[in-house]
Amino acid sequence: MKNYYYDDFRICELRTVVKEVIEERGFYWTAFENTIFFLGDHYHDFGYINQCEVLNLKEINGVLYHLINEKLDGEVHMAIDRGRRYIHAQNETLSLLMNDVMESVYHYKPIEHFVSDYFMVSRYKGKTLNYQQRNELQISLNGMIRDDYNVSISYDKIDNQRLVKIGLLKQVQSNELYVPSLKFIQMVNVLEIMPKENDEFIIITTCGDQMLFTLDRYHEIIKEASESLQCEPLFINTSINHVLNKIKKMW
Repeated sequence: MKNYYYDDFRICELRTVVKEVIEERGFYWTAFENTIFFLGDHYHDFGYINQCEVLNLKEINGVLYHLINEKLDGEVHMAIDRGRRYIHAQNETLSLLMNDVMESVYHYKPIEHFVSDYFMVSRYKGKTLNYQQRNELQISLNGMIRDDYNVSISYDKIDNQRLVKIGLLKQVQSNELYVPSLKFIQMVNVLEIMPKENDEFIIITTCGDQMLFTLDRYHEIIKEASESLQCEPLFINTSINHVLNKIKKMW
């Protein structure tokens, strides 16, 4: 399904009209003349239509249907969750960038990736990167982000395939959401690299607005630990070590 609204991830509101409604068990699969809601391989948009929460999305014969709990007709107003979309677009762009570096520099083949609110997990074929390579990768990625390479989207003239290109890197076919330039990623941090079975490994990264969610969660954990251990946050490590030493003595 070609939807040119997806070419600019910043389009998060739209007025459109209802085209078709299919009722299913008290809910309504609704199609519209146009939509900004995105359904991809790794992510789907969250949001509202006329203040009705969109519960699910599905595509049938190139038409996107939105599941809501109210029957709508006429003109409607769509609004999607900007924060979640921003995180998704940042990470999809980072994945494209990192895959190019992993293939061209380290000769590792990308397999798949998964994005959450807090991190992205990318899986590659080959022996895991060592500590020095991990640091090199993080420095290289942040260097290209600092240089703010442009992210361009175009369409093939023959079969109208959607093509994405970062700076002078190779062009790839993709229907995902991307930021318009690398500065929108802000910064990337390689959290961990772990070997897996079948000569594969994963790289766990966090970037951009994900870091805000990660820091918020970190502070929540610190607060919970502080209350459980009945100590100031500054002394959490000392208190945890004290508890661990007690447990060791029991064994």
